[in-house]
Amino acid sequence: MKKLSLLILSFVLLISCAACSPDEQTDEIEKDQGNKAEIESVSRSTEYKVEIKTLSDSVKAEDGTELVSVSAQYPVITNPENLENVDEINKMYADNAQAYVDAVKADFDKKVTEAYANDPESFEKYTFEASCIVTYNKNCFLSIKRDYEERFDDFVGKETYADVFDMSVGLPLYADEIITGSNEDIMSIIFLGFSAVADQYPNRFVDGYVDILNSAISGTEFYLTDSSMVFVLQPGIATYPEYGCLTFEFPYEGNETYFLKLYEK
Repeated sequence: MKKLSLLILSFVLLISCAACSPDEQTDEIEKDQGNKAEIESVSRSTEYKVEIKTLSDSVKAEDGTELVSVSAQYPVITNPENLENVDEINKMYADNAQAYVDAVKADFDKKVTEAYANDPESFEKYTFEASCIVTYNKNCFLSIKRDYEERFDDFVGKETYADVFDMSVGLPLYADEIITGSNEDIMSIIFLGFSAVADQYPNRFVDGYVDILNSAISGTEFYLTDSSMVFVLQPGIATYPEYGCLTFEFPYEGNETYFLKLYEK
């Protein structure tokens, strides 16, 4: 199921990946950054509020037994200055939540109906939950974390994705648009951070994890909290899946020179 939900959310994930834009995309990124000057913007003192809404649905057997429950939370961001990009962000999240619910039902409707009919006594309900939380909302920087938990048959899956927006223009951000430093600096920070976790918990990491980390950095998720920037790799990347997501925190305190943009006016 997760492969399908990843496709649904591909737009969000592509724009929020933690690694800096690849060298071969430098010209395109510079063009995009140049175009930002032409985009309508608001003051960084503008305050955004976020309401979390939930879509839910289920699949039931003919006798009324609930076979599948699915819920998807999504944010609704206020738009005090009527920026078109903010409306687009809200639409994207709402559409993604609906698509996730629809995809679960389409994928599992027939399967669970047959499984329940074959053995109703031992059947256990399938559950799919996509939760959403605002982890940072200051100075027109807005960070939204999305957690997925899926349980069916003997499978239990948990994954975390995140998006960070510059709400002064209503645009998503790469890590190198938040951290002040070169691409090499940022890649080193990410690699050294995950390596430090490996040093602390070596039993969680597979053989050859160093090479895996190097190749996976470009797909690292990130989000902001009040105290740190958190980097995330999905379960099973360099670690054994049962240990869940691989994360490390890059604190603001002591690294102020890297986070000047969070406090700019």
